[in-house]
Amino acid sequence: MYPILYFFLFLKPSLKRDDIGEQVLRAIIGLILTFIVYYLIVPDRTLSFLISALWLPAVIQLIFSIGSFISGKEPIREAGFNILAALLLFVLCIGYNLYPYITGEAKKLAKMVEVTESIEKVSKIDAQHVIVISPETAYYEMQKMLGTLPNPSIYRIGELGVTMTKDGAIYVAPIEIDGFFPALSNGEIPGVIYVSAEKPSEAKVISVPTRVADSLLFSKDLNRYLRSYKKSAILFQANVELDDEGNPYYVGSYGHYKYGRKGPVIDGVLLVSFKDGKVTDYTKEKVPEWVDEIYPSDVSEIYNSYSGTLQDGLLNKLTTKKGVHIPTKWSSQTSVAGLQVNSDEVTGVIDADGRLKWFTDHTNTSNASTTMTGYTLMDMRTGKVVYYKTPGYINGKGAMNAVDKSLGANKANWTPVQPLFYNLFGSEAWVVPVVNKSDGALVKIAIVAAKNGYVVIEDTKEFAIESFKNAIAYGKISEVSDKNANSVKAEEKTITGKVARINSVTEGGSTVFYVKLVGQDTIFMVNRNSGIDIVLTRDGDDVEIKYLDIKDNGIVSTTGFKNNSVK
Repeated sequence: MYPILYFFLFLKPSLKRDDIGEQVLRAIIGLILTFIVYYLIVPDRTLSFLISALWLPAVIQLIFSIGSFISGKEPIREAGFNILAALLLFVLCIGYNLYPYITGEAKKLAKMVEVTESIEKVSKIDAQHVIVISPETAYYEMQKMLGTLPNPSIYRIGELGVTMTKDGAIYVAPIEIDGFFPALSNGEIPGVIYVSAEKPSEAKVISVPTRVADSLLFSKDLNRYLRSYKKSAILFQANVELDDEGNPYYVGSYGHYKYGRKGPVIDGVLLVSFKDGKVTDYTKEKVPEWVDEIYPSDVSEIYNSYSGTLQDGLLNKLTTKKGVHIPTKWSSQTSVAGLQVNSDEVTGVIDADGRLKWFTDHTNTSNASTTMTGYTLMDMRTGKVVYYKTPGYINGKGAMNAVDKSLGANKANWTPVQPLFYNLFGSEAWVVPVVNKSDGALVKIAIVAAKNGYVVIEDTKEFAIESFKNAIAYGKISEVSDKNANSVKAEEKTITGKVARINSVTEGGSTVFYVKLVGQDTIFMVNRNSGIDIVLTRDGDDVEIKYLDIKDNGIVSTTGFKNNSVK
């Protein structure tokens, strides 16, 4: 019904015989544009969409009416009426699309987002699952594996998404058909490809051919396939996830808009099995536990914008900007052709409870800013957002700049990508992968202290974490939290004993004392920040040491030192 109604909006409201030629031309234009809008774009079949798309027939009506007026084909009164009607149609469309901005109720958009504010600075992202593989590197590994498939030239890597499995976080993407003509002769895709997001590894293929995909044509097109099950719903991003047995599914969220065409609300999810194309419709409260992404990245981006900019209304956002903060705009210098990610603004991370969250850091409205106002974590299943205020820390863009400067001559070929915010040994830090600009291959792992921008760069995640731990011990990171929640195995312990040997080493102006206790194999690294008593300590003194029990290595960092022999 709605496509037919939309088509008639392009016609002239006239039954005069003299207008037949114009009506035929209008009909041809109307058929073409209606086909593009309703068949190629495949929108929701609702009155809401029709109103939001009135601008297109309004423009066509306006062009024909002005043409008739200029040519003298119509009298001034009739032409003026048609022009006015077209303008009113256009204004109605624009007003509907801008609601509630033009009604002064933009605050309602911010209030519809469930946001809790926190001043706790300790990162809630799980540092036991540090994501060091960037989308560029994941794509690089997937491309290598793609070459092992039969007829690899007809395939390409689809959009990358992050999902959680029993083995940790992974990047997963459908293997799409590359191009229109190959899609004409291939009615299915061979399956999906995935790679670890937490450690360097080879990509793997799950061979489950399916006849539904973004790159397939006509009724096999994924968006059109989902639309056939939800004609009147708003369809959001559809991503690939794996269930607990490793079976691939499309997860397509759907919902509605709360205010005109603004304010997306998630109502449920359509799960499409790769095995048989079967579609199962779940309300959001009943979605299976293995599904991570009920609230997709496109909704997360909108929610972050609403909560950060519209708390005090649209006028405040445009003028005084009191309390306004926006997601940090950063981008890498890679030129990896063909890479598709589901978002350039939010990134999937794992929180302390093992749940996937959308992460993005926020800054003020200046594009040049390199400091954080805070960061958000949005629960992918519930849509709830927590905004953590962290003023004074450098933001993701600042972390990338710090790494870029540390690369020296190598930055001609290497570039930092995807900074993520973690708590490492009680200190807030950005973990920043460094990749080849040309192909996205991982070359280094950098860690940047969020407090002062101190950078360590190593070949692997393990070496980078160890170097960062040593930097803390050397006092090169000015502030370490006394809270180690969600940190890398940083349980604080206390040991007492007698000093068997003590020596000091000075590097870069900082002095670190190495202490060995009687009967202990471990060597403790102590600086003056841990306790001033260290400078008076001698062999044989009784001491009490607080240290970070990170892992079974021979040298550990300390957080406290007391010499009980010094009175």
